[in-house]
Amino acid sequence: MVPRPRNKANKGLPVNLYFDARRGSYRYRRPTDGKWFQFGADRARAIDAAQQLNLTFLRGGDLVSAVLDEHSITLGGFLDDYESKVLPQRELAQATLDLYKVRFKQIRAALGSMVIDRITIRMVAEFLEPLTARSANQARALLADVFTHAAAKGLCPDNPAASTIPKIEKKQRKRHTVDGLTAIRGKTPLWLQNAIDLALITAQRRGDILDMKFEDARDGFLFVVQNKTAKAADAGWLKIKITPQLQAVLTRCRDDVLSPYLVHRRPERKKKREGKDHWTKVDERFLTRAFKDAREAAGCYKGWKEEELPGFHEIRALSLHLYKRAGKDGQKIAGHASEEMTRNYQRDHADVVWSEVEADLDISGIAG
Repeated sequence: MVPRPRNKANKGLPVNLYFDARRGSYRYRRPTDGKWFQFGADRARAIDAAQQLNLTFLRGGDLVSAVLDEHSITLGGFLDDYESKVLPQRELAQATLDLYKVRFKQIRAALGSMVIDRITIRMVAEFLEPLTARSANQARALLADVFTHAAAKGLCPDNPAASTIPKIEKKQRKRHTVDGLTAIRGKTPLWLQNAIDLALITAQRRGDILDMKFEDARDGFLFVVQNKTAKAADAGWLKIKITPQLQAVLTRCRDDVLSPYLVHRRPERKKKREGKDHWTKVDERFLTRAFKDAREAAGCYKGWKEEELPGFHEIRALSLHLYKRAGKDGQKIAGHASEEMTRNYQRDHADVVWSEVEADLDISGIAG
């Protein structure tokens, strides 16, 4: 089994010995089961002990590795197969794929060099332990799916990730207030103002707003195919009536930049990037950063912790709250499928079932 590359803190240390920067001490990872042992802060003693243990555990390791390399598959090797063959069939949104890339990088760094049928529950649990609840649960779910596919091919006897317990996620982000979002909007460039206004009046998700095109507004309606739900429910195919309120927002999206997208910007460098079909398209991460910068410039939500500060995504919650307060039904415009709605099996045909909704929220109190 080939050990993973050592980071700066562990360079010069024997295999399986690591420096724990948080405790200022060394710890040894037993190669047979991944269990950790604290070796104290004395570097010389820790190295000596690790070398003695390695002589015992790794005796004949070169011969064993030759056999394993020929007949076994590492988790990292199987992840390559999973990414190239399994994920493409699911037609996942780009934002989801970007998130997976982050998790894959973490998984490869911690477990990628290990033979897949030798990874234990303890190893997975120790990998997940230092991660935040949300990150750990995302990585756990992804690993569980990976091991399910590996087990189905006979590469491992069980699913160690599925045997771990999910962490409890406590929602920390608070909701936007009308005054807070108004202050933020006042510190944003025009393209971001348009994105905020569209989010308020249509109650759509960030990715769906950034995908809206001028050609989607036709015959008195704005047609939206929600990335998250279109594959599963009729509610994901929305036909939003263009009310005077929505038309005012659409009109503001027109400017001197020639772009197919409602929300667009002129970048500093005219360059087409991966995942973008037009140089004016705004990607989700850029929008998130720009919104955060505007929020900091506005100075609103003083006294709130960093993890409590609402982002662009929380505009959707405020929109639905305002719809409800105005006595309107926000469920359909949000694209939340009810129990009576059936799956939309006609997604690739001309007779797609569109859910007709009306975007008639008055946002003049925020947008001016």
